Amino acid sequence: MAIKDAGWMISSDVAHEVAFRIDVPEPERGRWVLSYLPTARRITREQALAGIALAEMIVLEFERLGAGFDDEVAALHAELLGLTLTEVVCLLVLRGLVVEGEESSVTWRGGHGRREVSR
Repeated sequence: MAIKDAGWMISSDVAHEVAFRIDVPEPERGRWVLSYLPTARRITREQALAGIALAEMIVLEFERLGAGFDDEVAALHAELLGLTLTEVVCLLVLRGLVVEGEESSVTWRGGHGRREVSR
């Protein structure tokens, strides 16, 4: 697990998520955007690092199926983002449905909250 910090971008070689520092001259300059959060949400560098680390932890947990996942550390990272661990997992799963490929589509059926995923 390696998090890469280029100063203006934080990325992971495990999770396909990234955080970017806003460098354009605007009031939010110096704040960060995390790829799996809404783009209007600006965070600190510390939150960006925690968000990438948490994404890595979750991806590795799904790949290894229970190989030493630390719930407490993950919950602390999520709390730093102002979210619960469940909310972060849901955001990553929903983002994964979109990122996997253009042939994937998510169709909402009726008002019952059922979802059909086709590939």
